[in-house]
Amino acid sequence: MARPLSRWNGRVPWRVCSSVSVPSTRSARPAVSRWLGSSRAVPSCSTAPGWMLMRRFSPVISWTFCPRSPEVRPMLHAIIVAGGRSSRMRASAPVGTPAKPLLEFLSDATPLRLIDHCIGSARDVLPEGGRCVVVGPAMDLPADVERVREEPVWSGPASAIATGVRQLEGDGACELGARVLILAADVVNPAPAIAALLEAASENPGAQAWVAETDGHPQPLLSLVDAQAAAAAFAGVRGGSIRAVFATLDVCPVPLSAEVSRDVDTWEQAQAAGIGMRPGPAEWTSARDRVAAVAERIYRDRTARATPMAPGVGRVVASDIESPMNVPHYTSSAMDGYAVAGPGPWELLAEPAEGAQGRNIHRTGGTLREGQALPVLTGSLLPEGADAVVRSEHSEVRGGELRLLDGITVRTGADIRHAGEELHAGEILVAQGTLLQPRHLALLGACGVDTVPALPALTVDLAFSGNEVITSGIPGPGEVRDAFSGSFPALVGQRGGTVRSVTRLRDDPEQVEGWLESAEEDIVVITGGSGHSGQDFARRFITETADVVLAESVRCAPGHPTLLAARERGSRIQLIVGAPGNPLAAHVALHSFLEPALAMANGGEFPATVPYVVGEAIPAITKQRTRLIPARVVRNAQRRSTAIPMTRTNSHMLSGYAHADALLVVPATGAPEGTVVPGLPLG
Repeated sequence: MARPLSRWNGRVPWRVCSSVSVPSTRSARPAVSRWLGSSRAVPSCSTAPGWMLMRRFSPVISWTFCPRSPEVRPMLHAIIVAGGRSSRMRASAPVGTPAKPLLEFLSDATPLRLIDHCIGSARDVLPEGGRCVVVGPAMDLPADVERVREEPVWSGPASAIATGVRQLEGDGACELGARVLILAADVVNPAPAIAALLEAASENPGAQAWVAETDGHPQPLLSLVDAQAAAAAFAGVRGGSIRAVFATLDVCPVPLSAEVSRDVDTWEQAQAAGIGMRPGPAEWTSARDRVAAVAERIYRDRTARATPMAPGVGRVVASDIESPMNVPHYTSSAMDGYAVAGPGPWELLAEPAEGAQGRNIHRTGGTLREGQALPVLTGSLLPEGADAVVRSEHSEVRGGELRLLDGITVRTGADIRHAGEELHAGEILVAQGTLLQPRHLALLGACGVDTVPALPALTVDLAFSGNEVITSGIPGPGEVRDAFSGSFPALVGQRGGTVRSVTRLRDDPEQVEGWLESAEEDIVVITGGSGHSGQDFARRFITETADVVLAESVRCAPGHPTLLAARERGSRIQLIVGAPGNPLAAHVALHSFLEPALAMANGGEFPATVPYVVGEAIPAITKQRTRLIPARVVRNAQRRSTAIPMTRTNSHMLSGYAHADALLVVPATGAPEGTVVPGLPLG
């Protein structure tokens, strides 16, 4: 009975190597064990070391011996739901509080946002090749984390999960046996819940979903789902109840305590959980999040003051603009030629017009019966009864009869533009928050939109301080040329802001204080004076007049002295940016904080970081600061982009920055060549 088996080391997990039949009795098992060269008994559906046994039930047990590949865990991916309006949080939180996923742990030695903690907990269990997808609005994320937005926007967690599953499915990640962790970004400590879900799946592998349950209430945003089952269940979901979708799955409940499944919905809950906004120096990402939160408030203030205006470049629409008509609004010819009815040849009912003489001959129209034709121009109203257009160059007319040239055929519907084939009345032409450009004006004009609800101008006051700054000529020792008056207003204008004033200030406390007191615009920017010396008056007066200090400094280099604050100006909120005086540091502050402020205050999307491949190793630094490094983006022969760090990028230098395409966002630990890091594109 026994015969030698040679172990097979291939990657395919199942392969028949040998079979043997023995009587269906318990006494057969020792024989099988001996046949495998093992002294222990073999259970009916068990494995000997390195081998898989398959048992077929019949009067005689048929044992099939297959080599067992190394233990492989199912592929695992993660979807983190980070959308939602955070309405309850916003109602009770202080000015400048970011959305829930962007709040920070207050007591950790290493500052982490909720979203970062959730991503880290997921990464701890994802195997190599496992993907992490965040579903929500634009935000700064690790370079290897994917982000998508739920469709439709603000349509709820069911849509968010469906969008995340489609993201995985589109790249083939939902293969047989794969599973997907589904996590809410505002869970305080997801690691124990993740461990419980994975353990439940190991103990009950036959289920399609393993869902956390607290006090008898299912928590679908804390679950593990078979990837293929998720793809089927969430196919076509664009809203509705998340629990209704999970009701279609074979669910294994996973009991968890309220402490393990704890999340935060209000500011009070966040504070009780040790979550909020860290005082003192802010992390670079957190400072950007706080600025964005204030800018959103500025946007809401401005929408209350929206007025109807003619569409114009640079205006921001306060609400979605819908098409008042179908586009095209009538069925017309797509080519010069002849409208025809039925198969040819056709009787030509009229000769082509030789000249319009001021008449709109596109409105001629007419009626056709089978076998008839009428001349048409591109855009002409199609005659009733026409079922195709014959192009002039594909036909000839002889004796009042229209014929196709040899070898030419015409299908039904050829060269006809049908009413509504591009857009239907009521479809959105331009979304809320769009900064109008010439291409938008073309569409709005073609669709008959004469006025749009436009936001008032997003206004900015700029002030540049420093006794040592001169504006013309070659500077002498102890002097520097102005590096801001050209670039700052230009960048503000490019990003949708309107500069109301540019003021040059001496290092004089009365001048600085007076300017800050009189500044009334939506955003106020002052350069210099944000440090901690006796001449840094901007820091003193910004701190004194602010209702909230968003960041007393930022853990970044360059740009560490940047001071961010907000204050109420009547019924409006005002953002204050105190930028450093060193040129590169000031421009880094501009790109890091003013750009997202302008985007969000205009109702646009947060300008999140994008991934870049590091072309040269970046060494570590001793200070625990995020580094913003100007880099040049190059493409190789395979058109793969890499970012090469520039030289001459100290805080007082501008030559490296001037030739850069991006600012790489690099941790203090540095970045080896070939790694992927986040970065900010320089427009």
